[in-house]
Amino acid sequence: YALLDENLGFLESNFCNRILNFFVLLDDQWENLIQTIETGSLPLSLNIDDAVRRELESGLKPNPYRAEELKRIKEEHDEGVKIVDNDVGHANRPSFARKLWPNLHTILASETGTFAIYGEMLRQQYIGNDITIYSPLYAATEGLLGVNPNIEGKTYILHPCSMFYEFYPIEKDPGESSHDNSIDSEKTLFIEQLQPGKEYEVIITNLTGLYRYRFGDVIRCVGYEGEAPIVEIAYRIGQFLNAGGERTSEETFYKALSNTVAKDWGLSLKEYTTVEYFLKGNRKPRYIVFVELADKETGSISVERSLTRREKIKLDERLGEENKSYKSLRSR
Repeated sequence: YALLDENLGFLESNFCNRILNFFVLLDDQWENLIQTIETGSLPLSLNIDDAVRRELESGLKPNPYRAEELKRIKEEHDEGVKIVDNDVGHANRPSFARKLWPNLHTILASETGTFAIYGEMLRQQYIGNDITIYSPLYAATEGLLGVNPNIEGKTYILHPCSMFYEFYPIEKDPGESSHDNSIDSEKTLFIEQLQPGKEYEVIITNLTGLYRYRFGDVIRCVGYEGEAPIVEIAYRIGQFLNAGGERTSEETFYKALSNTVAKDWGLSLKEYTTVEYFLKGNRKPRYIVFVELADKETGSISVERSLTRREKIKLDERLGEENKSYKSLRSR
């Protein structure tokens, strides 16, 4: 239905990874989608109940003109990706999303914290830099926490009336605080006591019955709007690599890896995952890192090769720069 509507103005989801998955699905199912638009009928290979098929097809009608237009757009896009083009106008060419939907202006989705990688991938592969990714609300199952009044911003003003807040200071580095440990209730701060540049675990009491609930978010105060703090999401408690007490947060690891890939390896990061690995015997534990890399110019052409020892060392060094505890443990 989205492909049928050339006047589409915005896309919406909770998080950027789901918007990215949407575009990946367009690529994977492109031929089936074009056939559906052209004929007004779903592919027979689609295994769904007849009643569901009839309901979906009731909102479709053959549109061969739009189908031909989409074929042309995809062919031109794929051909452009294959061309290594360093001319001045390359960066200003319309993105794939802009060609599909000339009026698309905003994507409503969160790209804060560890979702930043998906925002970057969206821009590199599908939407370019002229379509805004905007996260208007800082919210969770527990309720509304903040609002983002700046469409270009990645921070939130905490909503002082939505619930009662307490904040537990994160001392020195994330390793000093753990969701599994009890906290000293005498050290919790109120909403007006936050200091810009400091990080805090959020503790909430709300109208639905949660009392002094530690729901796992750590925020970083960046300033104030009147008496309400402006915050950015730093990370989630418990999302650490902790092979030897260094407690590397997901935010820290991603920053080190993305800088290594872009600045030291000269490539583009498409996806990654990592885990601690504990070896038998007296060998030190380590991180196992799986990365999916792409050509830096296009952001979409996969690079399949082994990393050199020097390239692996650069990642190790950048992890040490971002996490001093990691560097200390690696030097022992």
